[in-house]
Amino acid sequence: MTSNEQTELSRSFQPLAVFGLVARGAVMGVAEVLPGISGGTVALILGVYERMVGALSKLVLVFKDLVQFKWKSLGQLPQPLTVLVPLLVGMSIGALVAINTIVHVVRSHPTLVFGAIFGLVLGAIVFTFRASALNRLLLLLPLGLVVSLAIVLLPKSDTPAGWILIYVGGCLAFGAWILPGISGSLLLLILGLWQTMLDAFHALDWLKMLVFLTGILTGWLVFSHPVKVLLERYRTSVMALFCGLLVGSLWKVWPWRDDSFPVLPHQYDGNADIVAVILLMAAGFGLVMVLSHVYTKNSS
Repeated sequence: MTSNEQTELSRSFQPLAVFGLVARGAVMGVAEVLPGISGGTVALILGVYERMVGALSKLVLVFKDLVQFKWKSLGQLPQPLTVLVPLLVGMSIGALVAINTIVHVVRSHPTLVFGAIFGLVLGAIVFTFRASALNRLLLLLPLGLVVSLAIVLLPKSDTPAGWILIYVGGCLAFGAWILPGISGSLLLLILGLWQTMLDAFHALDWLKMLVFLTGILTGWLVFSHPVKVLLERYRTSVMALFCGLLVGSLWKVWPWRDDSFPVLPHQYDGNADIVAVILLMAAGFGLVMVLSHVYTKNSS
């Protein structure tokens, strides 16, 4: 174990550091349940993203060494877990709270919830825009926008989710979660799996949960190390691409909709709650701006 890893290990065992990771994980868990903002984006804003991706990547390498019976790698195992276990505990708490509370609000007051999500996404767009460079944005933001619109404009499927689709959804959801730019829940919503998996976790449908979690495990093994390498070598390009992905996702999280099509507030069939929605948009945007300011200040 290197001196940097020993320093990281001792720092991670401090009670305040553990509590901070749990708290960050809880916010990430809530964000991942709601389509619109990625847990990876929240991790980036909260200043824990690089540590999380590094720990995930390192744990993949440890796992592969253990499979190959390279027992000397066991000495590396505690360090990534001291980051990932508190984050996972916090994410589980946040996700359970969101599933059992916020989801009911989504069903009864969808415009209010998606108004807040819309503001969060707007804030994330500003954050990723600032984290990139102009030449990268000119090249890659349009590409991300086209890809995102191609995803969100896919025809909605009303057929029951099959087991393979649930597995693939778990794999892609992890890939989206670890990338700061597109929400795993948004991908599930596009695939027609969001409500299915919310109901499965709420009702403790263990079989669906197991298939989904197996997909997440596969996504961890496939995506963790490549994402770490990409961010280390091409950070501004990755941020520019994700900025475009977020801009395209605004279509999906617009609060006033006629079935699946965005409409203006006066065209909405129901109580548009215009003032409340605008206030929640502003609150969501302001929250991300405050968090991103804290992140930038701590990084400088």
